[in-house]
Amino acid sequence: MLIRYIGFKLQPRGRDYSYEVEAPKAETREFVLTISNHAFLAGQIRFQDGAEICYRKLQRELDAETPELPLKRRLIITDQELVAYREKNRPARRRS
Repeated sequence: MLIRYIGFKLQPRGRDYSYEVEAPKAETREFVLTISNHAFLAGQIRFQDGAEICYRKLQRELDAETPELPLKRRLIITDQELVAYREKNRPARRRS
């Protein structure tokens, strides 16, 4: 499976990150993941991390997808996902 980042668009509710997904023997699908403007303004996530957190969520969701439960084409990044991302990707503290 190939996940390709297309880009983002600023919307009134937040930033929409677009991805194309190509899978063998399946049509190419487009997904849009949204991070709220508040998350950026409140410092929950940095602008440069937006595409990565969306990519990771899309990857997880695609891995869990089944024919009976196809993945929705629009997904929202939750506050809990932002906290988990920050905790996992926080730079190590330097010892002084």
